[in-house]
Amino acid sequence: MFYYAFASWKKAPRPGITLYKKSSYIAFQIMMIHAIVIETIGIHYWLHDKAPILSIILLLLNIYSVIFFLADIQALRLNPIHSDKDAVYLSLGLMKRAQIDCSNVESIIEDASFLEQKLSKDTIDFAVRDFEKVYPDFILKMKTPQKVVLFMGIEKEYNFVAIKSDSPSELKELFKENGAAAIDAPQ
Repeated sequence: MFYYAFASWKKAPRPGITLYKKSSYIAFQIMMIHAIVIETIGIHYWLHDKAPILSIILLLLNIYSVIFFLADIQALRLNPIHSDKDAVYLSLGLMKRAQIDCSNVESIIEDASFLEQKLSKDTIDFAVRDFEKVYPDFILKMKTPQKVVLFMGIEKEYNFVAIKSDSPSELKELFKENGAAAIDAPQ
């Protein structure tokens, strides 16, 4: 987190497919930073007279939150979807990341009626959330459960991976080139 927040500002993003450019996610994150800073100033001065220890603890938590949001913006910007000969690498900032072996993809589901349903508990979504409801471009059905690293290094396994990207056709071709299965209807 500290690397992305303080040491990565001059780095150029690697080539790849982005997840955030067709949304207002970055603006939403900046709005959250702004709200935290304003709230910190107001509450800190009010609370410092009544409970100075609590005021300092809240100040430290708010500083940590601002650093986290800055790092999340940088991690999202610097880590687009990319691939090598073995896998496709997905990253949604600091919140979740996965290394998908394309030979583990059983099918690519594109049916609009299926994509607009509520996602099941065994589906992880790589879609940036902002002010409006978004639906994935497609869902990958995995042959074996896919390991995903979540916030704080927590690892979970999912049978489906939902992805919303800025270039869905290019991403679909990336999976097909690396050996993913053909497009299927939902099962």
